Amino acid sequence: MPAPQGPPPGRNFSPRFLPLTPQGYVPIVSSNFDLNPIDNSYNFNYVSGDGSERHEVGVLENPGTPVEGVAVQGSYSYAAPDGTPVTLDYVADNFGYQPVGPNIHPAIIRAVQQQVAEARVGAGAPPFRNNF
Repeated sequence: MPAPQGPPPGRNFSPRFLPLTPQGYVPIVSSNFDLNPIDNSYNFNYVSGDGSERHEVGVLENPGTPVEGVAVQGSYSYAAPDGTPVTLDYVADNFGYQPVGPNIHPAIIRAVQQQVAEARVGAGAPPFRNNF
């Protein structure tokens, strides 16, 4: 059975949300999501029909404190328009979003290194402070 070529009948979708591929929607081949109800950690992953995939693990840090937050580690990969494989690993924690990979511009890598260094010495707002 061929993949759908547009939005389902009877629904009004904005053109900016239509599929990005001329073949139609990219199916999710496999996916998984696990939430640990004891410590609220989670992990998820999916693989798409075009070979792209994403994996992520998150854990609650400093629960019940003013600096409570989620530390995340993950990766995603896909094929660039020219077919080149692209993979990016990342960490997001109280030191900020930290991408790692050969496809990241050197200026971004330097900015991330500076951001992490400043966070480690206490520059800026306290991490994960929720004021709402």
